[in-house]
Amino acid sequence: MNKPSPAPEVPPVRVIESIPVDAKPGLPPEVMAAERIPSPPHLVLFEELGRGGMGHVHPATDRNLLRHVALKRLDKAFASKSFYRDAFIAEAQITGQLEHPNIVPVHELAIDANGVPYFTMKLVQGVSFDKWLRQHPPGTVERIEGGIEILIKVCDAVAYAHHRGVIHRDLKPANIMVGDFGQVYLMDWGLAKLIRSTPASGKNALMNAPGPVGTPDYMAPEQARGNPQDADERSDVFGLGALLFEVLCGHGPYGYHPDGSVVLKRAAAGQVMSIDAACEKIGVSRRIRAIAEKATQPDPANRYQTVAELQAAMRAFLRGGLHLPRKLFAPGELIVREGEKGDAAYMIVAGRCRAFRTVDGVEETLAIMEPGDVFGEMALILYEPRAASVVALDHVTVLVLDQATMNEGLGLSGWTGALVRALAQRFADLEQMVRSSGLRRG
Repeated sequence: MNKPSPAPEVPPVRVIESIPVDAKPGLPPEVMAAERIPSPPHLVLFEELGRGGMGHVHPATDRNLLRHVALKRLDKAFASKSFYRDAFIAEAQITGQLEHPNIVPVHELAIDANGVPYFTMKLVQGVSFDKWLRQHPPGTVERIEGGIEILIKVCDAVAYAHHRGVIHRDLKPANIMVGDFGQVYLMDWGLAKLIRSTPASGKNALMNAPGPVGTPDYMAPEQARGNPQDADERSDVFGLGALLFEVLCGHGPYGYHPDGSVVLKRAAAGQVMSIDAACEKIGVSRRIRAIAEKATQPDPANRYQTVAELQAAMRAFLRGGLHLPRKLFAPGELIVREGEKGDAAYMIVAGRCRAFRTVDGVEETLAIMEPGDVFGEMALILYEPRAASVVALDHVTVLVLDQATMNEGLGLSGWTGALVRALAQRFADLEQMVRSSGLRRG
């Protein structure tokens, strides 16, 4: 993931040594009264940060602890309806019991004098994952590498929730927050469902109500079809796969459509589009495409069966380095030229290349290289001119490994680098001896 940008200036820690600390009202009293906004005496509320289907979120200051928090309240229109009030309280109780570094901690839950339930939680400083994605175009190393690292942390949160008998059912970029220092939080457990226990209201609970649950672009087919009993851990695997799908190509597995009802019908029918077609114009490794493809299979039996399996596959991909930038070359196009200084090494992903050198004006073919072959590494390691030229024989796709990435990946600044360079120098010396002897490769 990219290094975090400098955090905004924040005030230093204060100690007043009295409670509550005096503070000016954050919202006009008439607004508080009209909207029936809870007003706990120890909190100062400010204008809302956002709202969902039933709730509103306000930043607030705790006058006792002098910390900034977020207060989530049920909309006044739903506060008198037990079905929605119980669901709101259930969200707070579920989230409050999921104590995990990637799940926002809940501080308190209460019902104010007007009968409006609310709970307070940590106020996260950062950006939502959907905004993060908009800042990083599809196909870039920053989006692929950084996006997968974010999803790996989300997997930690989801796997822990599954361990506690909870499925999220609304995994989407807007419900993920990326903090200023690389923290990742999975938010909004309002549609979560218990799978190993039952709420006090039983079948009457919102979590057990029939009907599509989630956000159409990311919901598993079994969620879209509306039987809550069909959803299990693998439904969240699909949601995570849908997020990976969007990281890779810029949209979810059902394609883009401005009408959500159309996307919902596609989801219910299991009409997952081909990840290969979605990434056709974007240079994305087949290996990570295959991971997204398996995670978003319409049939739950064909997906990764646990979040841990999906997470392990994404982590292995990152460790393999196959998220490097790609370049395309047409047949006959020269990729590297003999005698030029090397500033990158290449791995062939698709197509064939011919390596050759020119001796007395005659081209001598050294090798025909195919997918998986690497070239250009000697000049990159030894900081020397290219020993040969390489030309594309077909339409060729290569991964590009530059100096900085190679040094970071191999640790070339220490003893490992000295060893690698010594071995490379020996091969280079041997190659020079062969040339000096007048021998030519057959």
